[in-house]
Amino acid sequence: MSGSQTVKGRTVPVDTNVFQLLERSQSLVPFMGYFEARYQDRLGLFVDLMYANITAGDSATRNYNIQPGVDLNVRARASVNYESLTIQFGGAYQVVKVGPDRSAEGPRMAGVGQTAFDVLLGGRYWYQKADITFDLNAALNVNVPDLEFSGDRRKVIARSGNIGWVDPFIGFRVKHRAAPGQDLSLEADIGGFGIGSRISYQALGAYRFNVGATGSVAWAGVLGYRVLYVDYIRGSGSSLFEMNLLQHGPLLGLSARF
Repeated sequence: MSGSQTVKGRTVPVDTNVFQLLERSQSLVPFMGYFEARYQDRLGLFVDLMYANITAGDSATRNYNIQPGVDLNVRARASVNYESLTIQFGGAYQVVKVGPDRSAEGPRMAGVGQTAFDVLLGGRYWYQKADITFDLNAALNVNVPDLEFSGDRRKVIARSGNIGWVDPFIGFRVKHRAAPGQDLSLEADIGGFGIGSRISYQALGAYRFNVGATGSVAWAGVLGYRVLYVDYIRGSGSSLFEMNLLQHGPLLGLSARF
């Protein structure tokens, strides 16, 4: 995740990677689910759900020697609790499929070597909730006989509340059957256009490989990488909410086709 999050006019920069999230996050719950129904392998309707609940932050400590016997220790921390639900929905239409038909070589060879091009059209619903917390701890140590002094703690929280909007989007998808039971796909879209967010886009590359079947259900493993960006703004001044965030990372999953 990289970019910035603004809540009630207060902006916190965000810059972290997968390994830092796994190591430093107080909570980390990501989930993705995808469903698509196709008719004659040309027309499809899909729903794509992404959810994340992440709490992470960073801190810094400084020590100051004011004068002999008087020391000041200051520790500041900023943390963000970020909850996001994104639901993509729409349709896909196969414009063209290129490549030789090798189905005569055997049932497993059907579609091998062929590449299909789909056009995507739909909407992307965003739900966002972000809390920014600032902690300040200060301790003043006075090393004077018979005299002790200690500071106190201060915490400030900015809450965005529940923010939701819908972005229309248009995109494309390319699917290639590399070998029997193995598929490569690339998908990209762009949306927002000032109707919801100022702009949003995503890209997804995936490799699927069959791992077995249960009755009429074919199971496949999925390896891929996903990128999702949004630039959204609402309000102004002390009520300003702005999300300028790029999310990207690897994905690992299981798919079923029936």
